[in-house]
Amino acid sequence: METVSKKTVAIEFEGKKYVLQDDLTLSDFMTNLNLPENKLLILRTTKEGFALTVK
Repeated sequence: METVSKKTVAIEFEGKKYVLQDDLTLSDFMTNLNLPENKLLILRTTKEGFALTVK
């Protein structure tokens, strides 16, 4: 028997953690944060997911 567990991804941005829904794209996430598309974004891994920094 196989056990299937649901995985979640968290992104930390400006001190807040956001858990991404299954159907949310990174582009949608950036739009929700009102980030312009032409900014340089750095996404680095953390123990709980990712940390997003805007340059």
